[in-house]
Amino acid sequence: MNPTRNPLPRHAAQPVPNRTAAMGPTRRGRWARLGRFSQAGSLLALVIALGACGGGGSGSDDSALSGAGADATSSGTITAFGSVYVNGHKFNTDSARVVDDDTGAVSTGSDVLEVGMVVDVRAASHSHPDRPVAAELRVHPLARGVVDASDGSSGTLKVMGQTVQLTAATVFSDRRSCVEATTDPCTAVSSQAELTATTGSGTGAVAGDYVVVHGYLYAPTADSSSAQIVATLVSLRDSSSETGATYKAEGVVSEVNTTARTLTVGGLTVDYTQAACYKARRNADCASAFSVGQVVSAYSASMPALPVSQLTADVLRVRSKTVVETEGATVELEGKVASVNGSQFVLRGMVIDAASLSSGSLPVAGDVVRVLGVVASGGTQITAGSVTLLRPAAARAVGLEGDHSSLAAGSTAQTYVVTLLGQRITVDAETRLADRSSARASRAHRSSNPFNIGTFESYLAAATTKQLRIAALDDGSGNLRALSLTLVADTAVSGVAGTASGSDNTGNPVQFTVHGVAVQADTSAIVARRTHQHGNDSEGDSTPEVTAGSVSDGQWVVVRGSLIEGTLVVSPPASGSAPGADSIVVNFGTPGNRAERDCF
Repeated sequence: MNPTRNPLPRHAAQPVPNRTAAMGPTRRGRWARLGRFSQAGSLLALVIALGACGGGGSGSDDSALSGAGADATSSGTITAFGSVYVNGHKFNTDSARVVDDDTGAVSTGSDVLEVGMVVDVRAASHSHPDRPVAAELRVHPLARGVVDASDGSSGTLKVMGQTVQLTAATVFSDRRSCVEATTDPCTAVSSQAELTATTGSGTGAVAGDYVVVHGYLYAPTADSSSAQIVATLVSLRDSSSETGATYKAEGVVSEVNTTARTLTVGGLTVDYTQAACYKARRNADCASAFSVGQVVSAYSASMPALPVSQLTADVLRVRSKTVVETEGATVELEGKVASVNGSQFVLRGMVIDAASLSSGSLPVAGDVVRVLGVVASGGTQITAGSVTLLRPAAARAVGLEGDHSSLAAGSTAQTYVVTLLGQRITVDAETRLADRSSARASRAHRSSNPFNIGTFESYLAAATTKQLRIAALDDGSGNLRALSLTLVADTAVSGVAGTASGSDNTGNPVQFTVHGVAVQADTSAIVARRTHQHGNDSEGDSTPEVTAGSVSDGQWVVVRGSLIEGTLVVSPPASGSAPGADSIVVNFGTPGNRAERDCF
């Protein structure tokens, strides 16, 4: 990584118009503005919170390499603090610089970092795999802008013309000043269902929430109907607090028009007539700087017309697809596999050569993996030494919500076993931990009260709530490993998400199990919902008919209800009412190939 500050000009940030007038202290009118998305959004919140995508599993390993070794680079998601946990390494950050790769701002300490941010960590020259030390952390989100659309059925957002896919592991945070205000505070947003999307267009548009999206570049093609970004963190901000890069989109160039001086990134047309262009961190001639297949970042200090489909860029930068470009450098990175061709696959827009690995270690499209390898000749691709599978097919995903009944030490150091709804789930250093039990809990001082695997037992013991939401993976033998664990406010509601089995639809209530959790659901509380289909069915996707009031084996369901003597009971809704979010079964049917890749 190059420590040189980015050459972005320091433009004055522009506030989003109409937000103060549109939002009251309690975000009044939110659901009215969401309109037809409100019901879909509440259902989606269950899917995201309870684990529509699994996590875990591993491929081959090359002990000669380490992303925490001297001068290596490890690129991945921050999973916890108390030092910084990235890719399973606990990096000491006492002397590390934190660089905003968009604005060039440099700071020390972890106050500007959040769980869910994707960072490139450059290990110090004296770093060792057993004692990881960070010299520098570089962070840049993939989108900064207004939420123009929120699609509950597919779990996607539209931000700066980019389709953002949400998953079970996506973290939401709300860092607007009003959340911490002592007078007239606003309610913190913690899920997609609570986001406000843009309404209207042109001069009559009312802007949605301003967000900063961190995650992984996903789609390397020109298909703007599929996701361009897999989000690991959606952070609400006051746009006026952003400097230098208030509005941003980063992605793969699908079209360049040198006559009109425009290029296309996802669903966004970027006009670079007035832009300052940079390539390899140096000034470049805009007329010849860009080509199809490149990854570019487009910035503007002024809000574009809403909903966003065009951006007049102040700055355009060509990004390297690899984390570093030095041949032979050790790199570690995680992301979602976009495509596979023989022994090569595309991850975060770059080619990974896995020819030296066994065929059983190769991922499939849609897998979330961690790659450890070296930069190949030319600095344009990675030669993999190992591939670790972090999140495979949806059929192995399990989500649980409720009060944990016990906590015990695991079989190895820094592992624990949490019992929730009668299920034993292993928590380890790679589990993403978060405290969302209150607006202030998520901002607990990271040095005095960190939530990480080292403090896990004492933190849970001291917590004012016992209620957890866990997204977990079944390893194929019935054992569960937690991908994410979130403390949430106490409620009387419990929930489970996963594949149904042992279904009995002969009476009312309907009975079935989800990973050993017994469910009894009144037929009137079972809602049928088809999985979202992007584009055509050329890949042979098929979602069988889903019938309201019934559940069949192999169908993917999200359940919320009351835990009564070990059984999750879903009661009928009040007479004449639709099922509420606290007592409902949402039946998504049998997952198809595309549904698994998009995590619903």
